Formats: sequence, structure tokens, C-alpha cells
Amino acid sequence: MNNLDITRIFQTESKDIFDFFTQAGAAYYIPVYQREYAWDEDNVEQLMEDILSGVYELVENKQTIHFLGTTILCTENDRSKIQPQDSRAIPTRVDNVIDGQQRISTIALLACCLYQNIFEIKQKLPNTMKNPSLDLDGLREAINTYLKSLQEIFSFDLQRGSPERKPIIIRSSSDCWTCEGSESENYQSDVSSYLAQFIKNIFEIENNRNNFFTFENINKNSLVYKNIKKIQSYLTKIEKSYGLNDDCPTAWQILKTVDQSEFWSYERHELYEVINNCGKKSLEELNKNEKNLCSVVQLFAFCHYLFKRCCFTVIRPQSEVRAFDMFQSLNATGTPLTAIETFKPLVVNIFENNKNNFLGSNFDKYFQKIEDLMKNLRSASSKNKRTNDYLNLFALTYDGKSLRKQFSIQRQWLINKFEQQESIDKKENFICQMGQIAKYCKDIIYSENNLKKSLPQLKCLDLSQKNTSSICLLYLKEANHKMADTILSRFYSQAISSELKIREDDRENLVNYATEEFAVACQVVAAFFTLWRSTLENKGLDDVYRELLKNKMSWEKGDKFLTTKELKTYFRDVLKKENIGTKENWKSKAIDYLKYDNVQKVCKFALFVTSNDTISDPKELGLMKKGTDGSSISYLDPNKWIKELSSIEHIAPQNPNNNNTWDKHLYENDNYQLIGNLTLLPTSINISASNKNWLEKWFYYQHLGETDPDKLKTIKQKAKEKRIKLNDSTIQLLQEAKHAHHIKSIIEVGETGNWDLSLVKKRTERICDILWDRMSAWLDLD
Repeated sequence: MNNLDITRIFQTESKDIFDFFTQAGAAYYIPVYQREYAWDEDNVEQLMEDILSGVYELVENKQTIHFLGTTILCTENDRSKIQPQDSRAIPTRVDNVIDGQQRISTIALLACCLYQNIFEIKQKLPNTMKNPSLDLDGLREAINTYLKSLQEIFSFDLQRGSPERKPIIIRSSSDCWTCEGSESENYQSDVSSYLAQFIKNIFEIENNRNNFFTFENINKNSLVYKNIKKIQSYLTKIEKSYGLNDDCPTAWQILKTVDQSEFWSYERHELYEVINNCGKKSLEELNKNEKNLCSVVQLFAFCHYLFKRCCFTVIRPQSEVRAFDMFQSLNATGTPLTAIETFKPLVVNIFENNKNNFLGSNFDKYFQKIEDLMKNLRSASSKNKRTNDYLNLFALTYDGKSLRKQFSIQRQWLINKFEQQESIDKKENFICQMGQIAKYCKDIIYSENNLKKSLPQLKCLDLSQKNTSSICLLYLKEANHKMADTILSRFYSQAISSELKIREDDRENLVNYATEEFAVACQVVAAFFTLWRSTLENKGLDDVYRELLKNKMSWEKGDKFLTTKELKTYFRDVLKKENIGTKENWKSKAIDYLKYDNVQKVCKFALFVTSNDTISDPKELGLMKKGTDGSSISYLDPNKWIKELSSIEHIAPQNPNNNNTWDKHLYENDNYQLIGNLTLLPTSINISASNKNWLEKWFYYQHLGETDPDKLKTIKQKAKEKRIKLNDSTIQLLQEAKHAHHIKSIIEVGETGNWDLSLVKKRTERICDILWDRMSAWLDLD
């Protein structure tokens, strides 16, 4: 009987990403039978989140690594199989990619994006800085080292041809490694085409034929294009994390805790001091050069984690037949389990070890809420993303601390927190809390329909309370103010629990204090966020919530301080500390900061709030003033927010047409972006009336909601006399619009009126006055 040496059939090794891609002369070939590049934005988002989570972990744990999966490679010994072929351009070693092409391709694209971003920051570095001891030439040397390393990820050096570097990965039948041939003719697949264009860009820049990156031939409908945009959005966040945006550690946090040898060949004490001093300044105090230095370090940290802490398990079967056996075996296991799914068996075992039946128990019911949140998700990446977001929200509500997105960290956190509960009742309460946060996510975060229908699950609120709560939630969601969910989910949990008890007792008509507290909390959080973001950057905002959770309102602290009275007091103190706790101080900043290009969603909310129960001011043409309750239709209505008045219109347009008659001062310092130059219109109308002059816009605005045929006839006749041709389809849309009250003061400026900077500033000031009065009332500010 012959003995079979299993160890020789499958050669397995672990390689970090840099070692995997930088084997001399090696490149990767995707056989013709492999499917097309199929990773979508969800897959890319998961990859970027995993690496970012690892960078955070690196700051706290020097031993951290991240496993990116298994690749199956089979070296191609018969070069004739590489088709089409330019024999002069075949790499020294070609590996057929049996499994792993999606990850290999995406990491190559990511390396291109990193190269571009680091290169562009390098171009912005000055020749000298105020600190003469800072060795900028040495920093450029470090940057060049990273750029060279990144090139090794997306290309290999053929050492001949023009350019000498070639795409690291190509697809059979679509692409051909070429020595001198045209990139567009030889690289047809989306991935290889992009890599070839990128390599050519570098070649042209290095040979002074160009000084920036151009991508004229990229297919804008391709997954590659969409994924590049997604990657770039993440890299932008990383570059700007010196603003403490919570997307990535800051440069000073990185250099304070991670050994410099991880990033460059020798310690750079002067750079460390400059970066460390940046951490002591506010965002407004950082100059452009300091921001660029921080961005470089933050990108270096990302690169380092990708290169040396992310790894593949590489399997090299003895033959292609063995390779496919391995491929089938690995891919027959289905979708990877999440941290929650691997945590549940532990809960079941502990519960049943206490001689209880898990099925039908409260534990089971609470877990059902979590599983309801995850069901109907089609892809593993979307399931992972929702799991990450949900667990991070639960962790924040539990003790005020964020939870990283690595599977092992999430699972261990769940196990640790669960096992810390001293009794089976406390363990049940922990799972109950998980279920309540899952219900908030399902009902509020992932159900716009619930918000559009004004929270039908909250039976104990009147319609006005439901509408106001819904529009506040929609606003916070659109503004991407995720930290609001930490506090609101705590109040929502109380409301849902309380309403359930009322329904069980058949007392649905009773006033529910907990539900009303949730409604008030929605207004309080929206008001606080509005006053902060209409005057300040995001920096420090998330910490406000963390501090509140940590000291008073987390699950760990209990419900003693979970009241809107306590919430208002805390937010009022924060506003005072930031010197925006009085109308005078807040308004002095808001009149300049409350602009469309600064805070678009805050502007939209401010327009809704200041359109509600306001009337035209007869003493100030073009301005509104507060009216009595019910003096207008209610603008605090989710349907108006989502659909009927969903768009912001610049009255003096952002891009005026050629016969521009607008006040030129509106276009100095971007004054046309001030909130006083904005109004609300349905999207369809906004698009069709966007860049007209004042007189044309005035005639259009008069049609808004007008149904009197005599008035419409008069408007049409006057427009004809002024030789203004009105678009019939736009007129019809305007007439069909239901809500015109908020635009009356604008119409009253008249055809001979002057929409200039002076009026825009007056409107800005008046809007700020009304906005403060309304928001301060929600917060009980003096």
C-alpha cells in the first residue's frame, strides 16, 4: 500500500499584504472561467471599516492583526495558456487566481487611491515651515518610500517597455500584458484598465508630461468607478481625522502610542513635536501645513496597518485539480457567522444549564428582536455592516464607549459584558437591553416608512407630537448625526416598554409619561444639535454624548437620570461652556456660519422651523415674523420634509445664467450661500427654476399654490408684457404645490424690488432670531 504525503498536496503559508504583493517579478492572472469583478460598495465599505478598526486597535494593542481571508493560487507553468499574449511582457512568475480575485483586485485599487492621495499631499508641502528644525526633505523621503511601496501593490516591474511597470493583475481573454502597446487596447477589463491608466499617469508625472492624475477612459458605470469613489470617501475622512471626526485616530494619538519605527526608518522628533502641538490646538487654529502633516501621518498609519497587519492565508495546491477541490470545500460553508450569531450559543448554554428551556423564554424573545433586525439582508457584507452599526450603538448606550468592527473584538466584548452580569436575572436584563436597541434600529434607523407615517407604533402621542418627533428624527438621520441615536434609543426603550404595559392592561387611552418623554427628547436633541452645528464644527460633538452616557444615561448607569429634565440641563451647560448658550453669543456666530455649503441639512431644518407659524412682516418687506399658533399650516410634518418641500432653493442662484442681473456683492465671500438667500421648494420645481434672474423667479413664485384663475391670468399677462416666457410644465408644478405660505414674504419684495446682499443679511438675521427662540424654547434656555 502506497502512503500518500498529505503535507505535499497543499502548501499553506500566511503572508502579510506587502509580502504577498511584492514577490519579485510575480503577477496574478484570472483564468477565463472566473466570474467578473463583482465586489460592490458594501464589500468595499466592509474592507475599509475592517482596516480602520484595525488602525484604532493598533493605537491600543500593538499585537493586533486582521485576517483578510484565504487565497488559492496555482502557478502557471505553461505560458502558452496566457492569452492574449505579448511574449516580451510575461512576468517572471504568473499565479492563476483560483480564489481571492475580488480581494486582490480591490486591494490593488485601494493602493492606487492611497498613492494618489499621499502624492497630492506631498505636492502641497511647502519648501520651508516656521519651525526650521522640521526636516521636510526627510519627510518627503518617507513619503517617497510609501509611494514606492504602494506601486509594488498595484504593479510589477517588467524592467523594460514604456512604462516599465505593468498591472499586477489581469483577466484572461480581456487583458494582455504588453511591453509597448496601447493601454486602452490591451487592458479591457475594468480593474486592469484602471491600473494601467494609473500606472501611465505616474509615468507621465515622473517624466514631466503631466502634473496631476487624469482618468478619461474609466467606465463611470462600472463597479470599479463606484468602488474608487467609496474608497476615496473613506480616505478623505482619514485625511481629515485631525478634526476628531471619530473615523480614524488623529496623528497625535497615533504617534503618541505607536512606535515611530512602524512608520519610518528613524525617529523624527521634530515632526513628533509639531504633530503633538497640533493636538493642543482647536481645528480653527490649525494652519494648512499642519493639517497636511497630520493627514500624511494618518494615511501612513492606514498604509502600515494594510501592509504589515493585514494578512492572507495562501494555499498553493500541487495541481489545478486539487485547487478546485479546495475551492469547492471552502465555498460550500456558506455565509460567515457574525459576532452575534456566535455569541447566541453561549447564552443558550448558560440559560439551559440553569434548568430552563430557551425556546419560548424571554431570552428567546429578546434575541428574536435582534434576528428580526438582520433578516432579509441579501449579502454577507450588508449583514456585517448592520451588525457592526448595531453593536457599536449598543456598546455606546451600554457604557459610552465605541466598539471596534473586528469580529473577534465584538464577540469578546459581548461575552465579557454578559459574563459580568452576576445573576441569571441580570443576564436576562442584558439580553433585553440588546433586544430594545435592536427594536429602535428596526423602527427608527432602518424604517423611513415608520417616520413618514409619523411613528404609528407610539399610540399614546397625539398627531402633532408624532409629526414633530418624526421630522426631528428624519433631520438627525439625514444630517448623519449618529450619536443622537445613543440617547434617543434609551428614551425609546422606555417608551416602548411602557406602551406595551399599557396595552396589556387595556388602558391605551391613558397618557403615557415615558412616550411623551421620548417625544420631548427628540426635540431636545434636535435643538441642541441645531444650535451647535449652526455655529461650530463637528469636533468635540461626539464626546458630549459619550460623557453624558458614561456618567449618567448609559444602560450601565441605570434609569435614575434618564429624564428630559436632566437632558436639557446637561445640553444647556454644554452650550454655555461653548459660549453659545445665550442668544447674543449664538447669533453672532450663526449669522455667518449658517450657510448652505457649511451645514445644508441644518439650513433645511431651520427653514422648516422658521416657516412654521410665521407671517409676513408688514414693516419689513421681504421678512417674516412670528405669528400666533396656527397662523400657518404646520411645517413640522414628515411628509413635507421627505417629499413636498424636500429641496432647498437658492433665490439668487449658485450658478446664474449669462445675463446675470443679481447683486454682485452676493457672490463675494459666497454670501449667496447664507440662509437668508434660501427657501424651500419641491425638488421638481427647484430643478426647473434654478438659475433664473429675479424677475423671472418672482413670476414663477407667484404661481406657487395659486388656484384663482383670474389671478393666474393677470400674472401670465404681466409676464408677457415683460417679455418673459414661462415654462408651462413648471407653472403646472407650481400650481399643484400645496404649500406656499413660507414664500409669501419673498413674493412681497415685488417685481421692482431689490434682492440684494442687504436684504439677504436682514433675512438671515431674522431667521436666526426666530430659530433661536424656537430652539431655546425646546431646551428651556433663558
